[in-house]
Amino acid sequence: MRNSSIRQDAVALHDAIADITHDVSVLLDRDLSGPQPVGAQSHSQALGWLWDLVTAEMTCAIGRHDQSCDVLTALMAILGRIREAEAAVAQLGLADHAEILATVQSALARVGDAQTVDALLARAPEAVCSLGFDRALLSTVDGSWRLHSMHVVRDPRWAEEIVAVGRENPPVLDRMLVENDTVVGARATLVHEVQDNPRVNRPLAEITRSSSYGIAPLMVDGDVVGLVHGDCYHQQRKLTSVDQALLSTFAEGMSQNLARVSVLEGLSAVRTQLDGLGRWTKASGPGVAVAKSVALGRDDDSVLTRREVQIVRLMAEGDSNGKIARRLVISEGTVKTHITRILRKLGAANRAEAVSIWLRNSDVTRTTT
Repeated sequence: MRNSSIRQDAVALHDAIADITHDVSVLLDRDLSGPQPVGAQSHSQALGWLWDLVTAEMTCAIGRHDQSCDVLTALMAILGRIREAEAAVAQLGLADHAEILATVQSALARVGDAQTVDALLARAPEAVCSLGFDRALLSTVDGSWRLHSMHVVRDPRWAEEIVAVGRENPPVLDRMLVENDTVVGARATLVHEVQDNPRVNRPLAEITRSSSYGIAPLMVDGDVVGLVHGDCYHQQRKLTSVDQALLSTFAEGMSQNLARVSVLEGLSAVRTQLDGLGRWTKASGPGVAVAKSVALGRDDDSVLTRREVQIVRLMAEGDSNGKIARRLVISEGTVKTHITRILRKLGAANRAEAVSIWLRNSDVTRTTT
């Protein structure tokens, strides 16, 4: 019902501006025909242009001492109608903004109960499509652009194929890639003429056959950690400023959810350590238990950095590089770099040997402690 009311107001505003344009054209004896304005910004520009024409005519009339009461009265009446239309534009803009917020809140509710970063990123694309997009893509960024999950309305297989192409050769995020603008500027952007744009990733452009898409950043602690892409392929239309606002607002809400879920995962790890502390207490007595638990849960040691210890601990749990990346909200490339350094520092030939060496050293530390 609300959407219908907004559409009716938009149509009424469009007709009012067309009437004003016609009356100004007759009054000034000028042909003002041309493309009709579309959208709040275009409406404002059209009304501003009409205002300037009318006020310029009033100035000329006064300068010529042509102060005919009827002419000036007509011009003043036109200015009054322009101001009323401008007020309607502002009101419609507020209604559009409220509608966007309500729509995004409904979409975010679809992922609000996600308890892990991986689950949140996996479910988000379908939520984005509920905003009116045909396709949505969620990805992480950390030097490279890593595709995580995608939803294509009525075509899940195509979504899998697109993600596979993106994962096969993850593009580097530099100034040659249009996504870099979103990361550097930390703001939503629209990309048009995709197939002819030299800064678009060619393999993805070819498989998606997209002509227009939007990008919005996912941010945690002030850093861009991911991207939300959306387009309207099946609808065969270019994205507008309204689509950009929808993506941007959704990404802001997603960023808050991402930060919350990251904290939940961290608390879960702490809880696991606390549970371990309880078991140590029962087995060895309070004094020894605390010392051993602290040694077991430490985040750094004399050889590895804090992050490297986090990664080797997850390796010990059997996590793959992809799962480690998702749990720590970093890219798989960064995980591989850390693992290479871990192998070199521990003098290990492979992951299994590295884990074995680290666990053995951990046992020695706990025993000597």
